[in-house]
Amino acid sequence: MHNPLLIAGCGGVLAVLLLIVVTGIYTVGIAEAALVTRFGRFRRIAGPGAHWMPPIDRLAAKVNLRASKMELKMATRTKDGVVITIPISIETRVNPDMVYEAWSNLPEPGPFVRALAEQLVLGRLRSMTLDELFASQTGIAGTLRRALDESLKPIGYEVVRVQVTGAVPNNLGEAGQYTGRLVETGGGLYKADPVPGRSRFA
Repeated sequence: MHNPLLIAGCGGVLAVLLLIVVTGIYTVGIAEAALVTRFGRFRRIAGPGAHWMPPIDRLAAKVNLRASKMELKMATRTKDGVVITIPISIETRVNPDMVYEAWSNLPEPGPFVRALAEQLVLGRLRSMTLDELFASQTGIAGTLRRALDESLKPIGYEVVRVQVTGAVPNNLGEAGQYTGRLVETGGGLYKADPVPGRSRFA
């Protein structure tokens, strides 16, 4: 004859084991990485797919590995007194080999990237004339990318793309006093005209 207490005990153990197995299952999506900790200390990175962890581990965070795009518009006055607005597009992403570093050092890079871009770009624009600005937008983008790379790479981020194009003088009539090399490119954006005589401001 079977012992009822023994059967009940075995059933309870199986139920606990099943609960541990079920509650320890977690999934990581495509282009994601999961950080697993144990007693508050980093343990491992889990890639896409289904995983299991023991009760002593905790899923601390899921990090998106897709590129993140930031669109900025900065307004300042050039060296020759023209107030301009310049659009800047910056794309960054977490380095898949440095997920823990990115998460622990800078879990939200947006404010840091914005502050660095404003400091560098606005400082440079104020030392340039409007003509110089339109002739060197690619150079500004390159300088900004190098500065971002230098600051972000050690903490786990990669710079995918930096684009500085289409600066817009806030007062187009005033801008005509300083340059005859602006042409409209559509959407209210302007660029340097390779044939100055064709400009609407000439």
